[in-house]
Amino acid sequence: MTPADEERTPAVVVRFPQSRTAPAGSAGGYKELGIGAMARHLNMRKSQMTGHWCSRCNGMWFGYALEVECPQCGNRHG
Repeated sequence: MTPADEERTPAVVVRFPQSRTAPAGSAGGYKELGIGAMARHLNMRKSQMTGHWCSRCNGMWFGYALEVECPQCGNRHG
């Protein structure tokens, strides 16, 4: 292969197997599930909270970084 041939060959992107992916059905945004109990107890502002995904509810809830329980269904496994 000549250098000119290499320039015409499109690059192939190889994704890392554990790269982050968008949740299924997230094309239209996400369903907001509310605020976690600890964040409410600490009166945290929205800018201080982190987002957590609930696979059971197929939505996102916001709260303290170390919170793990969905405020809607109680799921603790993401």
